Amino acid sequence: MEQLKYFVFNKKKDYESGWRKEIEITSQGLILEEGTQENGIFISRVLDSGEEGNQWHRAVIQSEGYGDDSIKFYFYCSDEKQVIVDGKLYSWEELIHCNDVSLEKKRHAMEPYLVHRIQNPQDVLLYHARGRYLWIEIQLFCQAGFLPRIRHMKIYAGNRRFLSFLPMIYQSQGQEDFLGRFLGLFEAVYQDLNEKITNSARQLDPMAAEPEFLYWLAEWVGIFNAHLWKEEKLRLLLKGIVRKNLVRGTREYMEYVITIFTGERPFFLEYCEIEQYQGNETAYQSLRKSYAYGPYEVSVFVREQAVPSLREQFALKKMIEDMKPAHIRMHLMILRPGIYLGQNVYVGVNSTLVAYEHANLNGVAAIPSMVGMAQTEAEEEKKYEKFEKLSI
Repeated sequence: MEQLKYFVFNKKKDYESGWRKEIEITSQGLILEEGTQENGIFISRVLDSGEEGNQWHRAVIQSEGYGDDSIKFYFYCSDEKQVIVDGKLYSWEELIHCNDVSLEKKRHAMEPYLVHRIQNPQDVLLYHARGRYLWIEIQLFCQAGFLPRIRHMKIYAGNRRFLSFLPMIYQSQGQEDFLGRFLGLFEAVYQDLNEKITNSARQLDPMAAEPEFLYWLAEWVGIFNAHLWKEEKLRLLLKGIVRKNLVRGTREYMEYVITIFTGERPFFLEYCEIEQYQGNETAYQSLRKSYAYGPYEVSVFVREQAVPSLREQFALKKMIEDMKPAHIRMHLMILRPGIYLGQNVYVGVNSTLVAYEHANLNGVAAIPSMVGMAQTEAEEEKKYEKFEKLSI
């Protein structure tokens, strides 16, 4: 069967070819400008199907609205390429972009060609849109401070017309209107399934796959904790994971995964790196106590700035446990910024001077003193003596 023809609005260039008022074009689509007192208006470029009397099929819109009143769509369709306004002949494209013609006059000229008026559409059949040319007017309204957004639009110029496969009696005038619209529902489902099958190879690319499909890809390459990852970092991980799986279970593999998760390279300390200090008993015992405890143990150091929340630290610890070799014990050590007694401090890593904080006595916190400790001990001793007398 012949491939469907459709028009897609998913880039800034697609929207910049239209006309707009109080509308901002971003990489994410159309959004109402902040501080707008009135509604914002966008009129798309004219879409040419290339066929007179073309029956437009459907429009699929991805938007972010706040109630049906925040987004309104107006679909216009015509076989005529030109229109007369104030005695002057304009093409539809010229009229849409002409700043000398007011918006009211533009709407008055386009009103006879209005075929659909829909609030906040998601997937709509354009069964009244019959003509070669089609263009769209979008109105965005601010709702309680929330700004609606149009992210993606896909307009189908035609369909496979399931009706054409039926006997001619079903294609006669009068019945075609209802039966054509009824079959259009199934044609829409068929289109979506066919496109997904056609684009299925795209889902194997981690950088282009849909978010829900990333978890399938992660399981296929042995990543069973994909829910702990942010989407953009998970895509980067899967992009090079096939090559890194050749060294799975090694220090190189773990360093690759941790670097992507935290955004910076971790530090590893293995037991063999401590063995060189055996000649210095004091240093050797101190290092064994602070870091690796035996020949099958490894310490991993990550700065606290890379995993600031407890959730991220727990997720990182869980991932390390899942990807380490079975006979190896891993110790995750979070390096806090600052110089503290009894804590690991490394020059150029976390050896920073922290701000001085004053003591705060708020009726709950207290600074212990020798006098206070003596009074407390005396009171405890009196209570103990009193308890002994009662016992006797």
